[in-house]
Amino acid sequence: MKIYDLVIIGAGPAGLTAGLYATRDGLKVAIVGKEIGGTANKILLIENWPGFNGSGSELMKNFHEQLKKHNIEFILEDADEIKKNKNNFKIKTKKQEIESKSIILTTGTQRKKLEIPGEKKLIGRGISYCVTCDAFFFKGKNVAVIGGSDCATTSALALSDIAKKIYLVYRGKKLKCEKINLDRLEKKKNIEIFYDSIPLEIKGKEKVEALIIKQNNQKQEISLDGVFIEIGAIALSGLAKNLGLKLDKENHIIVDRDMKTSVDGFFAAGDVTDSKLKQVVVASAQGAIAAKSAYGFLRNNTTKYK
Repeated sequence: MKIYDLVIIGAGPAGLTAGLYATRDGLKVAIVGKEIGGTANKILLIENWPGFNGSGSELMKNFHEQLKKHNIEFILEDADEIKKNKNNFKIKTKKQEIESKSIILTTGTQRKKLEIPGEKKLIGRGISYCVTCDAFFFKGKNVAVIGGSDCATTSALALSDIAKKIYLVYRGKKLKCEKINLDRLEKKKNIEIFYDSIPLEIKGKEKVEALIIKQNNQKQEISLDGVFIEIGAIALSGLAKNLGLKLDKENHIIVDRDMKTSVDGFFAAGDVTDSKLKQVVVASAQGAIAAKSAYGFLRNNTTKYK
């Protein structure tokens, strides 16, 4: 069984940055993750990373190319289980089992679902959770975007150059997005915003045909061809639960300023943590801190790094 100084679980911005910092400190590192770049690959446009303006997949490709210059092992699988023995952690994937003296968990989040009638049936038949992946299929068509965050508004803006009409449906009275995105929305003639609106049902036999919403206690049916759901995300902290790590009410891993969790030698970074701001730049910064903290842990607890 291979034994590493540090195993990073998750290959998004936090995990890749952690890997860069850890290998520069001379640690034997493995990054375990099925997709290099993670959900950051699906970001249409990143405008708030200093010195970069482009898609998330472009930025993640740059990350990966830089890491290739260092001695890091990539295990392109999902981690199925983490167990703690007396001294180390055991990480199990479908194909292998490895061991590590320390862990950084950077598994991020997955998209929330509406959990309304028609959603499950019509996923992939007009319902999508990824504008980057599926916008092309709705060229010249009518679509709805559900949500009021920056993700929802940037998705609506991206679709405005492809689709015929976009209905932005949000349950609140005011969108929760950056002012720059709100200003852009107001200039788009093919985007209509429904405030105080709750999706009730997505209708369609073989594909999406309509969305039923409730606005001001009145039901309304909107005829359309697609629905993009952008209502937030759920922390992928299941691996941490098994070890008894402390979580908040939304199942994010609770970390301190050094990205330490409630278990010695176990660190976390990125969107899976209880940090308030979920951004690529924040995840990367946390990955750097976690790597430095892991190195400090190894220095204090193993003979090799003393």
